[in-house]
Amino acid sequence: MEMIQNEKFEFDGQEFEIRVAEINGKFCVKVFSGSNQVSPEYSVDFETHQDFFSQYQESLVGHLFEIAKSDIENGMYYKA
Repeated sequence: MEMIQNEKFEFDGQEFEIRVAEINGKFCVKVFSGSNQVSPEYSVDFETHQDFFSQYQESLVGHLFEIAKSDIENGMYYKA
């Protein structure tokens, strides 16, 4: 299974970074602008992620990553 890497990107003249971390038994995806978190935490527990991957050979973390990026690109983020 391929692990998703953090990604920096620019939107509307502002730099964002999508970060993926393992926290308390979950894969968590968060978006930051500088040191400020500007998104909610998108997360999935390890067991659900593994079950989904076993069935579909796709990463739920990858889907959360794309949702987080799409939300930023649609202007849905906390203004830091």
